[in-house]
Amino acid sequence: MPNFAVIDGNNVINTITAESKQIAEEVTGKPCIEYQSTDKAELGGTYNGTKFFPKQPFPSYTLDEENAIWLAPVEYPKDGNFYIWNEDKLNWDLTPNPYKN
Repeated sequence: MPNFAVIDGNNVINTITAESKQIAEEVTGKPCIEYQSTDKAELGGTYNGTKFFPKQPFPSYTLDEENAIWLAPVEYPKDGNFYIWNEDKLNWDLTPNPYKN
């Protein structure tokens, strides 16, 4: 069965699996856009009329529309360590390796 993103404006407010777009729209009362599992239709994401974008992870991130990904204002360090984004500092914080015992 096809998957549909339920759209309000350009916001993805829900997703639904239905036999057809007509049924999906009747059930939800909103416009629905069919999407494939490879698309990034997710609750809280957006749709620009041609492409789905995931929800913004942090307010400081900017959207790379061509690749449909959000980018931190500071590039992730490439030193082999593990980091998490710190929105208050607008920088990456070193964190313990989650795969090391």
